[in-house]
Amino acid sequence: MRRDAEFLFVPAKPPDDGGWPGLRPSSTVVDGIVVEIDVPVTLRDGTRVYVDVRRPDRYEPVPVLIAYAPYGKHLPFPEILLANAGIEPPLPDCAPFEAPLAEYWVPHGYAVVYADPRGAWGSEGDQTQYSVQQAEDGYDLVEWAGTQPWSNGRVGLSGVSYLAMTQYGIASLRPPHLAAINPSDGISDLYRESVFQGGILETQFTANVSVRSGYGLNRTEDVRSEMLGHPFIDDLWESKNAELEAIHVPAFFVCSVGNQGLHTRGTLEAYRRASSAQKWLDIHGSKEWRYYYRPENMDRQRAFFDHFLKGLDTEIASWPLVSVELRDQAETGPVRHYASWPIPNTRHIDLHLDASTGTMLREPTIPASVSYDPAKSPPREAGRERATFDVTFDTEMALAGYASLTVWVESPGAANIDLFVTLDKIGADGRRVNYPFFACFDDGPLATGWMRATRRELDPERSTPEQPVQAHKRDLPLPEGPVQLDIEIWPFTALFHTGETLRLTIAGADINRWPPEQFAPGHDFLANTAPHIIHTGGENRSVLLLPVVP
Repeated sequence: MRRDAEFLFVPAKPPDDGGWPGLRPSSTVVDGIVVEIDVPVTLRDGTRVYVDVRRPDRYEPVPVLIAYAPYGKHLPFPEILLANAGIEPPLPDCAPFEAPLAEYWVPHGYAVVYADPRGAWGSEGDQTQYSVQQAEDGYDLVEWAGTQPWSNGRVGLSGVSYLAMTQYGIASLRPPHLAAINPSDGISDLYRESVFQGGILETQFTANVSVRSGYGLNRTEDVRSEMLGHPFIDDLWESKNAELEAIHVPAFFVCSVGNQGLHTRGTLEAYRRASSAQKWLDIHGSKEWRYYYRPENMDRQRAFFDHFLKGLDTEIASWPLVSVELRDQAETGPVRHYASWPIPNTRHIDLHLDASTGTMLREPTIPASVSYDPAKSPPREAGRERATFDVTFDTEMALAGYASLTVWVESPGAANIDLFVTLDKIGADGRRVNYPFFACFDDGPLATGWMRATRRELDPERSTPEQPVQAHKRDLPLPEGPVQLDIEIWPFTALFHTGETLRLTIAGADINRWPPEQFAPGHDFLANTAPHIIHTGGENRSVLLLPVVP
């Protein structure tokens, strides 16, 4: 992580407006659990932040789990999100957002610390997002927790989404008392994975998540203004990415491949790049919160932490290093075990697009084209105008890993082109198979990708044929005629049976669009001004590259 960035600040939203009850220091015992509210922790520069502690009411020291995010240690899950999250059994009242449950962990001999970071709610200072400062403060909090009289000196980090992302930064600084981390579904490249997807400004999720943060007594970072003022990757965005290679602590990564458009790519990149000698990866197809809070999965988390925070021999000795659910139907499909990710012996096959038939073939095709006009639909529904290409498999096919689309496109008279791509499974009955998506939806695709044509320049050090990575350092004008775009399709898993179809859809706007109040990705500021023409075959070979596993 780099510190040489200047943040924009605005006055924080009054914490009372967000339901903050004010500082209310107290210590009580409830059902054998010591509950300490608003405990002050002094950071290295003298700033005080406040934490809540839940721990066993007994004298022997216990390990500590920390949940670190700006959403407010006093706030439960919002009802609009819980309504479709599918969490069973239901969470206890006032369970902190995306964090480990003290009601589970404390009876098993753990202390749980919920923090309001610097500048959030009642904590002192100015609030920043995904910053070096935030990681250093997390380091200090780990060291505080590891040296309390009720602590055994071993600290773990756990949680979902933002609570996973903070784990990357803290672990990369290597605090001495940090013994293990369990990041579940967390971005690791904020620019590419969240705020500028394929170079296209993301507007819906970013706007909604800001509703749950930015409360405090001083100033908060104005990320939305930074997005508008920093359209390319620069020091600001580089400063928000943890140095993943510096992570050496034992780590248990959990990734939902249904988290297309937010966490899937980042979680897998963090696993790939982490230097931990002991690391595990669990790839699944469920909703992220539903999976995190399943009782059997909390038991797995405990097996991991019991080993590294308590020194116990647990089942992790027999864990496969990588578990992958090959999605068949929603939340069903065989789980296979591998030695690493990407899966060893993966072979990538070329499927050539044929615009004349709307199909994909294993052999090169003759020149053809197909067009659609994004402007024929309302702005938020422009994805209705689209081109589709199908391939029906004549044998069982297991796909897992990284995919890419090389496509030749033009838009006569336009200065730019925005493309949106999805992969879907079509059953033998001709119906689209829906998959869990994000934390709350049941009608997602297999995989997604995006590209603004003027952002087509690749980063040569990061790009591979199966994972093209754009540099996002400048805009390149469009040439006359068709232009080649290399589009990264986010990692996914799927199991196809004989007679089932893979469908590639290309459009000029979001192909799947959820209501604006929902926590899902959306893109409202698009550059399309003319019809799109997709060229295939001959000199304009448009090809989908797919990962086939043994």
